[in-house]
Amino acid sequence: MYKALVFADRFFTPAVFEQATSQVPFWEGVQRVYYDLGWPEVPFCYGERLREYVPYPQEALKEVEEAEILVTQMGLVDEHLLQHAPRLQAVGCLRSGPVNVDHEALERRGIPLFFAPERSVEAVAEFTVGLFIAARRGIVRACREAFLGIWSQSSYFDYALAPLPLSQVTVGLIGFGKIARRVAQLLGPFRVREVVSYDPFVPQEDMAMYGVRKVSLEELLQAADIVSLHVRYTGENRKMIGEREFKMMKPGSIFVNTSRGELVDEEALVRALQRGVPAFACIDTCCEEPWCGKHPLADLQNVILTPHIAGASRSTVESAASEIAQAIGRYFEEAHLFSKKEAR
Repeated sequence: MYKALVFADRFFTPAVFEQATSQVPFWEGVQRVYYDLGWPEVPFCYGERLREYVPYPQEALKEVEEAEILVTQMGLVDEHLLQHAPRLQAVGCLRSGPVNVDHEALERRGIPLFFAPERSVEAVAEFTVGLFIAARRGIVRACREAFLGIWSQSSYFDYALAPLPLSQVTVGLIGFGKIARRVAQLLGPFRVREVVSYDPFVPQEDMAMYGVRKVSLEELLQAADIVSLHVRYTGENRKMIGEREFKMMKPGSIFVNTSRGELVDEEALVRALQRGVPAFACIDTCCEEPWCGKHPLADLQNVILTPHIAGASRSTVESAASEIAQAIGRYFEEAHLFSKKEAR
């Protein structure tokens, strides 16, 4: 019988993984040992090489000695842990980008890493479109005013200030990966005037399949009423949206970031919002998470600020758990078939 050490948390619960493994026959022969690392109540740590992780307890070093499989979501998988895992054959990480796992240490051992690059596509796309609507219709601002006892109806039924419907709006998607493509699909029923995208790695033909026109970054910023960021952070693209880019945006435009905070120069964004272009911003990811004290954007009235919750949907963790359970099951079954052939 195989043994799997599973770093669970309050989102990736043992029950979620048990449900996922129940659909894969391979896991019937796997002993599973769970550690609840407490995320998100226990915040992330950041190291020099690995980031956005929750440390494992010292007892895990003993437990991993007999494990052939290690599964994590936010739990740290570093070289120190791997040195205590002589029998380890596979690692699964329920994240779209496994930044908490030491890839190089796994490669040196020849241990495969399975992760879930599409786990939050639906959840983040839905959240993004929700922000488009909330920002354009002033839903959050009206709610704040209502809580303060202010009847602000007159400011919303002012023709000069009233927003255009989405059918008269151009949406610009910076990056055209899985999430941006799903956003484009979800916008279909709203019959937006046009969806344009900037992504140097995606050909026009691929964008056209989603009814999207490929443009330069400059054209997108100058034309879009809503600018939405959907780029994977690499380090090289740090602060790719800054002072220059904000100055190119249209008066009355909205800037949305459900991607990564490091992609945006936050100080430049604050200045831009104070000037009024863009007119509004929806920010779900920040450069420093969790923020310490009050975030500078929280002092502005033309901002929706949320604590990196776009992916907080049951579908996110359930699909990731299923994907990892199936991938590890296939890997061991294929390895078993290969070893049987070799024995012949």
